[in-house]
Order: sequence, then structure tokens, then C-alpha cells
Amino acid sequence: MNAKTKRQNANGDLVREHILDVAERLFAERGIANVSIRDITRAAAANLGAINYHFESREKMIVAVFARRVTPLNEARLQALDRVEKDAGEKRPKVADILGAFIRPTVEQALNQKDGATSLHALMGRCHAEPEPALQKWLRKEFEPVIKRFDAALRRAVPALPRNEVFWRMQFTVGAMHQTLMLMGKPLPAWLGIRSEPPDQIKWLIAFVSAGMQVPV
Repeated sequence: MNAKTKRQNANGDLVREHILDVAERLFAERGIANVSIRDITRAAAANLGAINYHFESREKMIVAVFARRVTPLNEARLQALDRVEKDAGEKRPKVADILGAFIRPTVEQALNQKDGATSLHALMGRCHAEPEPALQKWLRKEFEPVIKRFDAALRRAVPALPRNEVFWRMQFTVGAMHQTLMLMGKPLPAWLGIRSEPPDQIKWLIAFVSAGMQVPV
């Protein structure tokens, strides 16, 4: 590959990322269904040809917006769970460690994202409120191995807990996690009298959901 081709590829990557940044912001602000290709090209100062070249269709562009956030996040979750299970060996893994493997990568992504980036939980909120068929299909495929791995780990850690209880308690865990993310960086009630930082909030969250996961039926 010569220098000219490398420069062209680099420029193409920058254009693609810029379009995704703009689309992500607009989706979070207005909702997926309320943003057209024309809205994105206008805000990104791009042309329709660039959209077609990089994504082929609006549906594929929507999936790309989510994929660059969700795929590395899920990879980090599974890697963290691998470490938890390796450390446990033949013993039952600790519930707090399993849930920490799910929660901590999410928080790290939220705290380390670049300036102006849209948070994943804001995007996922739009996704649930306004389901797009192509996106829903991709999300089901993307999350299936993650759900199976964490479900198996939790049922190993709390074998007396029925599978439907594990499912619902995990849904409550996700809800608590997203609520925590929404409150991070925002002013808290003055009557608390203390200022809590993200590490403390995550420690409390993991302790809370771990206790809930282990309550007898």
C-alpha cells in the first residue's frame, strides 16, 4: 500500500467517524425515527455519496452507530468474566465479582469517552423507546452470547435461584446501572452532606445489586 492510498484510507476513516459522531448525537437528541439521512448529511457537512459509500443504507448506519459502542463494551465484559471464572477455579464465583464484570466496563466506557460523546445509556434508551427492526435484530445477536455467559455464571454462583429469577434480577441490575450512570456528574441533594465520586457510587451499586441477586426466593 503506497503513501497516497494510506492517506486516502485515513481520510475515509475520519469521515466515517465524523458521520457516526453526528448521527449518534442526533439520534440521542431527537430519537432514531426522527432523524433522516438528510439531517445527518447537513449536520455533518457531508454528502449523500459519503453515506452510501461508508454504510450503504440508513439501517446499516444505525447499526454502525451502536456497534462501535456496544461491541467493544461486550468484549470487555466477557474478558472480565473470563478473569472472574479463572480466578474462581473449581469454586463458585462470587456474585459481586460476576456483576462487577458486567457493570465496571460500562462505567469505564461512560467515564472515558471523548469530550462531547453521547453516552451509551442515552442511545439505548432511544433504542428501547423507538425500536428499529434492523437494529433490534443486530442487538439480539450481539447480546445473546453475553446474556448466556452471565446467566450461566450467576446460576453457578447461586444454584438455588430459578432461571427466571436470575433473568428478572439481571433486568433490575441493568435498570439500577443506567440510573446510576444518569446521575453521575450531576448535582446531588444538598441534604446528603457528602460528595460521592464514581468509584464510591459503583462500589455501592455492585453491593446493592449483589445483595438483591442473592435474596432467597
